[in-house]
Amino acid sequence: MRPLLRALRLFPAILVLAVPVGAGAQDGYRPLPADEAAAGNAALVEPAEPGDLPSLIANVAGRSTRSLDGRWQAMVDAYGAGMGDWKAAWRDRVPERRDEFLEYGFDDAFTLQVPGDFNTQQPELHWLEGSVWYRRQFDFDAARLRKQGRRVFVHFGAANYRADVFLNGEPVGSHEGGFTPFQFELTGKLKQGANRLLVHVDNRRRRDSVPAMGFDWFNYGGLTRSVRLVEVPAQHVHDYHLQLAPGGGQEIRGWVRLEPAQAGLPVKVELPELGVSFPARTDANGRAEVAFSAPLQAWSPERPKLYRVRVSGAGDTVEDEIGFRSIVVQGDRILLNGEPLRLLGVNLHEEIDGRRAASDDDYRRLLERVKALGANFARTSHYPFGEGFARLADRMGILLWEEIPVYQGIDFEDPGTRKRMQQMLAEMIGRDRNRAAVIMWGIANETAPGDARNAVLSALAAQARATDPTRLIAAAFYGPGFHGARLEMHDPLFQALDVIGANIYYGWYVPWPVAPEEVEWISPGKPLLISEFGAGARHGRHGPADLASDWNEEFQAEFYRKQFRMIERLPFVQGTLPWVLSDFRSPVRMHPYQQGFNRKGLLSESGERKLAWEVVADAYRSDSTAPRPDPDGASP
Repeated sequence: MRPLLRALRLFPAILVLAVPVGAGAQDGYRPLPADEAAAGNAALVEPAEPGDLPSLIANVAGRSTRSLDGRWQAMVDAYGAGMGDWKAAWRDRVPERRDEFLEYGFDDAFTLQVPGDFNTQQPELHWLEGSVWYRRQFDFDAARLRKQGRRVFVHFGAANYRADVFLNGEPVGSHEGGFTPFQFELTGKLKQGANRLLVHVDNRRRRDSVPAMGFDWFNYGGLTRSVRLVEVPAQHVHDYHLQLAPGGGQEIRGWVRLEPAQAGLPVKVELPELGVSFPARTDANGRAEVAFSAPLQAWSPERPKLYRVRVSGAGDTVEDEIGFRSIVVQGDRILLNGEPLRLLGVNLHEEIDGRRAASDDDYRRLLERVKALGANFARTSHYPFGEGFARLADRMGILLWEEIPVYQGIDFEDPGTRKRMQQMLAEMIGRDRNRAAVIMWGIANETAPGDARNAVLSALAAQARATDPTRLIAAAFYGPGFHGARLEMHDPLFQALDVIGANIYYGWYVPWPVAPEEVEWISPGKPLLISEFGAGARHGRHGPADLASDWNEEFQAEFYRKQFRMIERLPFVQGTLPWVLSDFRSPVRMHPYQQGFNRKGLLSESGERKLAWEVVADAYRSDSTAPRPDPDGASP
């Protein structure tokens, strides 16, 4: 049996689709619907069941919510003993008799701020990879909820990594994954008056988790994003997706889904500013298809126009702010609203002031730094940031590449790991598919080819395409090796992608075998992004520009000059993303000049500019004003 087919038999719940290279090169490549792709040269196995993937309430910010953010009681349980039957901290009991005691308890003097990581709030927790219990008491009018016939959910923006949720000593649900939202219904479980919500959060790394044991950032644990109670009518607008059809023009396509599902219910989508109202009716799955034209101003980085959109059905109404834009591939170019797009980007981590970024103010500061660099594009490496980050990017006109943490060392043979990847992808897309700023979904970073890896990641690409046909699918790969002066990338996964990212560190981890001006790089036939390139430097340290071991700013600045000299000769490169915006915590970085930080930032961890900042900013200023040659010799 051929190796690929043998690998596919290992994954009975995966649909693997291969999209032809160069499809639609005349009109602009459009992501193929699953049925069309399957009719081509796809290799098929049993597809994943949609019901196995999470379906969260969309646009929680636009609902009736109650914040549970603030100070929570906390208790450290490094080994997770409280999850068992003996200690049983999950029962959240207090002694009821004079001769009774419990081997757990909350000290009101020890609290943690939510949202926020637990590692940087208490010095003794800095290196903790283990479990912490969070408890929050709140009052609730359960009688009013029953009388009004409404439903209530507890919604978590994220918790790293595993979260077990209990209400009044009873299990509610569990979730794995440190960077995507999750929710549990509390209707019928809440008591009149005082209620206690208990959350056990465990950030221990495991071989079968995503990411796995090895990753190059700090493993911040805790309730890192907001916690809210969300109220909705018994039958409500559960989810929706509205965006320009991929081919451009002014046709809005999408769908609205009501829950519980019922056929024949009226649904309406309105754009009050344009006087547009489109009616539809649900099918047996509670889903109503939407397709109408409107005189829109397309969203772009230069003009990030957002429209107030009202979605209603079954007596429920939700409002959102949505920008409408088209993103497609044409040959090896990317087109935004039908025009060639040059991506001047930067990588960044969800970290600021030496902690996990957790608020809109944190996100604004990060995005303002992106703008100050002259960038129009950012990659949330290597995991989805908080929802507020994407919403602010919408308003500020910054394009985003969002990705799930499928990083080096993932066990693609493990079926549980595969399910976690599918879940994370569904949660990321479900949360942000109405954000115009997000133009591509990333499915992996620096994974090594192999039968299992190729099958699983091709299936993730197919899942993303079927879930959201309005965005591009991307992955970042190890940089190609030199053959003389020649660079050429090959990977079996390319056929499943729209955009290819190359992580290259020539001049840092690997010496230049030839001068940058002599590099002959062969186009992969699809849009290529230099998705990572950078060198380390300690802010304030100065020295020879040709001495890497000195960790000085001059070497880092010269590194970028050489890289840009190579890149400017490659017309098929559609964008660049220096690694990285700011120095960030990484315990695997052990040099005295690193001191537990990855020092490749253009800024220090405190936001101080290194010399390389100006090199990149100058390159972006000149790139944004200079015409780019067409790969075929014509001007764009």
